[in-house]
Amino acid sequence: MGREKTNKPNERIKTFAGRLISYSILITWTLITILPLFWMAYSSFKSNAELTKNIYSFPRDLFDNKMDEYFVIAPQLNVVPDYDTEVDKRERLIIESSTISPERRLMVHFLVKEDLPPEIASLKPGDILNVSQLPFDMRVRISRNTIFFNYISAFKRGGLVVKFFNSLLYAGVSTFFINFFGLMMAFALSKMQFRKLSYVIIGLVGLGYLISINSVIIPLFLMLTAVNLTDTHIGIILVYTAFGLPLAVMLESQFMKGLPDSLIESAYIDGASTFRAFTSIIVPMSVPVIVTVSIISALGIWNEFMLVLVLASSEITKSLPVGVFSFSSLTSTQLGWQLAALVIATAPAMIVYLIFQKRLAIGVVGGAVKG
Repeated sequence: MGREKTNKPNERIKTFAGRLISYSILITWTLITILPLFWMAYSSFKSNAELTKNIYSFPRDLFDNKMDEYFVIAPQLNVVPDYDTEVDKRERLIIESSTISPERRLMVHFLVKEDLPPEIASLKPGDILNVSQLPFDMRVRISRNTIFFNYISAFKRGGLVVKFFNSLLYAGVSTFFINFFGLMMAFALSKMQFRKLSYVIIGLVGLGYLISINSVIIPLFLMLTAVNLTDTHIGIILVYTAFGLPLAVMLESQFMKGLPDSLIESAYIDGASTFRAFTSIIVPMSVPVIVTVSIISALGIWNEFMLVLVLASSEITKSLPVGVFSFSSLTSTQLGWQLAALVIATAPAMIVYLIFQKRLAIGVVGGAVKG
């Protein structure tokens, strides 16, 4: 009895120490992962001056804008209007911020003179104007645009809208074809009558998984150039589909091996064709692995950088990661714009991962085996 009493405190101490170490490692790893994302998110609302002075401070300049000063500028100073000059002929008072990138024509507002008090509408180029002097609706609009200055500039000057939809197109269409062809190959390799040959084919497919896009980017460029598919959406989608197939085939064939052969045999007895058995039995039962492959493929394509950088030369075919890179190289001094662009590129991938993380963990850890 005495030994049992002395062992119980020791076991409790060991259990507590083990939990303490486990939670300490988990919390440390979480902080290492989360803190850079948190810093990127709040720093995207900082001005370039704040990022230059202290990169770890919280944003203040863009939020504290109620008393910002602007100076009136002449319309001849290469200012691009933010409205259609052919449709809207009303006269504007053009003002530029004296604190945010002054004299660079980055923070410029076009105020309709007929909506302004006479003493403000009559201001001349060079005069100083305080935001508090403007009507309420104009103050609200300028305050909002100031807070989201980095994001507005990233979209307008970086052309991220087209690149965002290009990334959606590449990820969506390529993921569909990866699943479509992967399921057919997996069905043939796991359920049709050439088992010995299937081992050889799966081995070759596994070798294809070891080849990265970066290692064959030059041959790919030369090959696509020969068939006039460089700088096209189709060419990029074909390459993404080809490089996504090995993982899809391996996961989906492993999953289908766990499905009972009697289901397919029963379908054949009932007169179903191979295609009917595939579409009516195999595909519905393979939904778990389809979801897993879709998440992995879509996230990988969304974040892929090198392929589009090499194959896409025009703005209409570039994806979002390449847009962030080219945008930052063109405006290397505007760090806030770069961070805003990174948030725009990162947020969709994080949302998808957070929504489907349980499904992803089950599919990958379990080998996507059982439905």
